[in-house]
This record gives sequence, structure tokens and C-alpha cells, in this order.
Amino acid sequence: MLLGVAVFVSVGAADSHTPTVRAALENVSLASVNADGVQLTVTLSLTSSQNLTLREIIFDRLRVNGVPFYATPISDRLVLVPNQKIVPPNPLTLTVYLRDIESLDPLRSLVTDEKVTITGMAYADFSLGGLAKLVLFANHARVPVRIDSTVDVQVPGGSVGRKAALAILDRAGAGWEQAGSRWQTAARFFSQWRKQLWDQYAPALVLAYATYELADNSGKKSRLDATATGFRVGGKQVLVPKSVLEPWKFDPYIIGSMKQNPDLKVAGYDLWIWPANAGLRDGSNQLSSTQAWRLSTQQLRLLPFTRDDTETMLLPVEGKHPMKVSVHRRQGASALGIVEIIDPAVQPVTITLDASHCASHFDSLALFRFPGGVDASESRPDLVFVSATCTPSKLELDTRIDSSGWGSPVISKNGVVGILIDENCVVPIAEAEQLLNFKSDGIVTGK
Repeated sequence: MLLGVAVFVSVGAADSHTPTVRAALENVSLASVNADGVQLTVTLSLTSSQNLTLREIIFDRLRVNGVPFYATPISDRLVLVPNQKIVPPNPLTLTVYLRDIESLDPLRSLVTDEKVTITGMAYADFSLGGLAKLVLFANHARVPVRIDSTVDVQVPGGSVGRKAALAILDRAGAGWEQAGSRWQTAARFFSQWRKQLWDQYAPALVLAYATYELADNSGKKSRLDATATGFRVGGKQVLVPKSVLEPWKFDPYIIGSMKQNPDLKVAGYDLWIWPANAGLRDGSNQLSSTQAWRLSTQQLRLLPFTRDDTETMLLPVEGKHPMKVSVHRRQGASALGIVEIIDPAVQPVTITLDASHCASHFDSLALFRFPGGVDASESRPDLVFVSATCTPSKLELDTRIDSSGWGSPVISKNGVVGILIDENCVVPIAEAEQLLNFKSDGIVTGK
């Protein structure tokens, strides 16, 4: 059963040395419904125009019927043969977490409407060889592709399978609504640690929102924006992802447009920062700066950025060779920046940083998200508990978090161990301290 005709399309175009790869999702099955979420397994098939070794496919900011869902990366090292469909040995796992939805209606619609709208991004990384390597001057290529399509969905088993799937969701809904049930316990569990997290760390949280324009010499303008979570690490210093401070450097399509049109410039950049639980909208539902600090009103100051850490991507261009663009990496402390609040009335916050060597595995870590972003009436955060695996080189969450949590402190029972920088990659707090050299006013550092 074909779910999508192409998750990501052309890797190359006109040049016969440049490979073209297509991917499709097939054989969708509802695998489980439990206290954490709904999981589906999907078979992914790949077709290439030439011999190729696929290194990885990762997915970013995915939505199914408007609800965040998470796809495990395809990391099997696969040899693709020209014009033959290759299926990885492990199916793709798609998960919708119940923490991300307010009702089960989107999941019921997936079953009853037999259609699903999928949006987001996919990135494919593959090794190059032979003439392709010589033509593109690279050992491997990473290709960004937008995903935005509405496709038919069939539940295995036909009408019988559909009824069974709806029965599972109905049982989940009953458990959700039943006070004292396992579902309610999972959703509303407030432990002593949870109270400590809200009391000690939530006051340090901020919602950062950037607006800017791309303008050319003819006066044409495109208005763009970016949002991220951040937190205060000193009396007036705020740690935020650079993807909200210089968002154009992280978007391969913007970089490609600027490369094709040298007259295209970034203009009118502004940054808004709200503390947690501040009002975002006025009585007319317009964005309000009443409770925000704002760059354009000299309430914020951008501290000098660290050197950009870039990677090369190949951007498909219809009818032409793929374009090489240099995109800022999301991983690593260099993808973070510091903003200073210029307001004498700002009171310092006290948070605990745990810069000690992490354990091999964290069974429970906490982080915050602003799921409503700037579309909500208030900057109201929610709290998520996850597990993580630690190696000498990185700290990686076992659960993928959507972009509304990127920039959040990742907190153990001993303090902040790192900063979430994308879906599951965490920058250790010690690495961030060393590179950014932020002040420690009002901060207790655990060792």
C-alpha cells in the first residue's frame, strides 16, 4: 500500500553523473497504542538512477494532519542498484506522542478519512563515487527536501482492520477521559521533582521569536520568521539557538535563493523574547510586545557570535545541476548564541548547571517546550520527560522532540546537563560554557 509517491525527490537533475534517488513509504500498520502514544510501522522503499551507497535519511519537523510525529532515521547502510527498488531491512517507525495532542480526533481522522496530510523536511546523506565524486568535488552529499502532500491511507485488513483500529483508539480515549486511569496518571503526574522543575527552571525559560525580510533591488520583499525556546543562564544573559538569531543561515532554500539572486538581502531583522507565561496577544489577537523584550526597541543586545560551523548540501534545481550551498549545522555549541537583556529591572534567576561527566544512560531527563509558539495567547510551556544515551562525544535523547522544544535546557535531577539543539541532539552544558563563556551570575554549577 503506497502512502506517499515521493518523500524526497531529485538528488540530481540534468547531469548523468549526478544520482537521482526516490523514496516512498509503503505498508503502513498501526503497531501499538499505549500510555505514551500511537506507533505505526512503515516500509520504506528506495530507487536510484545509479549505483549508490545510502548513509542515512533523517526527518525533521514532521506533521501528520497538523500534529507532530516522529520518524526514526534510516541509518542502514544500503547499496542501491540502478532502477531497482530496495527495501531497508528495518521498517520506518512513526510515532505520535499523546503529549503533543489535546484529543484523539486527528488519529481517528487518519483511520476514518483514509487520507493523511504530511508536511516537514527530509534529509538524505549518501556516499559519492566515481565521476559523481569528481564532478561535485565531495565524498558525500546531503540533500534537503520539503515534504507537503496529502495522500491516501489504507488500514491493513480493510473494514475489519479499520474497525479494530478505531476500537483501539476508542479504548485509548476512554482511558484518557477516565479520572485515575493509567492514561490520566501519565498525563498529570506531578512528582516532587516536577514541582522543583516548575519552581526553579520555568522562571528562566523564554520564548524567542525572530522576524525578518528577504528584499531585492526592485523592492520585492518576503517576510519570514523563526521561533525557538531559550533560557536565562545569567543575570541578564539568555542562551538561545542561533537558528533564531540568524535563521537564514540554517535554511538551505533561503541560501540557495540568495546564491541565485545576489541582489537578495536580509533586511528588517527583529527579535522578541517573552518570559514563560507572558501574554503574547492583545485584545485584537495581534502579537503584543507589552510583556516582551525587543531588539528594535533597544531592550536586547546580541553578543558576538561564535564562528559558523557549516556543512555542504546539494539543493535540487529543476533542469539544472544541483546547487551546492553552505548551511550552518544545527549540532554543536556553535549553533548557540547569547542575547543580553538591557533592562535594569530584570531580576537574576538561579538555576543549577550539572557540568559533570554524564552517565552512560539517563533514565529520566526533563525539558520544556512552547507547543503553541507565538500562535498561542500566552507563552505557556509544558514539561516533557525523556530518557537519553550518553557517549564521550554526544548526548542523544531516546525520544525525538519537535522544534517547539529546541533550545530548551535538558535537566537531570542534579541540574542542567545540556541544551536541546534539534530533535534529539543535546549540546552538553560544559561544551556550551567553554565555547560561549557565558557569565555565571546567580548560577550554582554542579560538578
